[in-house]
Amino acid sequence: MTTYIKAPRVLRLTFEFHIPQGMGVNIRNTKRFEAVNVITAAVQAVVGRAFPWADRMRVRHEWMYAWWDETAEVELPPTPVNTRSDHAGEPC
Repeated sequence: MTTYIKAPRVLRLTFEFHIPQGMGVNIRNTKRFEAVNVITAAVQAVVGRAFPWADRMRVRHEWMYAWWDETAEVELPPTPVNTRSDHAGEPC
């Protein structure tokens, strides 16, 4: 049986930086990598204060042309384990 202490826990934050359509700018790889390094350093500088339990962070960066990007949120039917009750906040 996995205890709460042994369970792998990860806080994942996702940031996307969008360039407005129609901007006539060619962003070179060196500029992108510089931006990634600066943003990573900024997060690393505050994470010790904001989330002191973390012992490492994983940085993933991606560059793409997003011709089609769609996100949908779908409501699921209520069940006993996904609906708030008098036992909210208790371990499952």
